[in-house]
Amino acid sequence: MEALQIKEKIEELQNWLIENPNSLERNLIESDIKKLQTLLEKNHE
Repeated sequence: MEALQIKEKIEELQNWLIENPNSLERNLIESDIKKLQTLLEKNHE
């Protein structure tokens, strides 16, 4: 995944959290965001 794709996916997931604040999948989505942010940081090293 390229950096731009990762950033877009992070934004998409963050928007999903805003739209679905009480979802049972919230923890999973937050975990995915953290994984993507870590991947993004590693790509910049």
